[in-house]
Amino acid sequence: MAEIAKIKKEHEEGWRLASVSGGEHLRRTLDMYQKLGIEVFLEEVKPEECAGCTECYKLGNETIYRIRTRAKDEQSEEGHGRQD
Repeated sequence: MAEIAKIKKEHEEGWRLASVSGGEHLRRTLDMYQKLGIEVFLEEVKPEECAGCTECYKLGNETIYRIRTRAKDEQSEEGHGRQD
């Protein structure tokens, strides 16, 4: 129940689940979002928390992250987040 409340709060603040990633792909993804001016929130997750196959992450001993994104203008419109 607490997880549902957390997801609802993030959604209300404009955060959207973009993907699950790790390793070099995560770095490339974060670089792309930065260049596009999109705000990113990372949440470390355990392999058993992921719906899909995680064998590559396990074999590479990579930390897995949920990537949540929101446009920077959404945070100012909603009045949430830090003001840069």
